[in-house]
Amino acid sequence: MISKLRQMLVLTVVIGAAAFITGPKIWPMGHDVPTPPANLLPAYIAFAAVEALAFGFAAAFAMLGWPAIRDLHLGAGWLNKLLFVTLIWFMGNWWFHDNLHMHVALDMRRLVYIEYGFHGSMLACAVILVLSLVRRASYAEVRQQPYPLTEPLERLHP
Repeated sequence: MISKLRQMLVLTVVIGAAAFITGPKIWPMGHDVPTPPANLLPAYIAFAAVEALAFGFAAAFAMLGWPAIRDLHLGAGWLNKLLFVTLIWFMGNWWFHDNLHMHVALDMRRLVYIEYGFHGSMLACAVILVLSLVRRASYAEVRQQPYPLTEPLERLHP
C-alpha cells in the first residue's frame, strides 16, 4: 500500500503537470498582454509551474487531507470544514488567479471581478485561518492547565 505522503506527492505532480499544460489552453493569453522580454520569460514559466504544482497540491489535499483537519480540536465542526476549504483555496487559487489575469489582460471591467473575487476571498480565508489558530491555541492551553479550570485563580497561578 502506498503511503499517504507518497500519494500526495504523486497526485501533486500529476495534477500540477496537467494544470501547467492546460492552463494556457483553458485561458488563452489576452491580445493586449505584452510579451515579456526573453531574459524574463524563464522566470514567468518557472513561477507558472510552481503555481500549477500548488494547484496540484491543493487538489491532492482536497482528496486526502480531510482526516487531519477533521481531527483538530477547534471546538466547532463547522470551523474544521471552513478551515479545510480555506487551506485548499490558499494553495489552489493562484493557478486560476494568474491565468485569469493573463486572459483578461487590461480589461478593467473584468479585472475588478478577479480582484474582488480572489483577493476578497483570500481576506475571508485569512480571518478563518486566524480564528482557527486562536481556537486551537486556546484548546491546547486549556489542556495544559495543571488544575481544572473550576479551581480558584490563586491555585492556577500561585
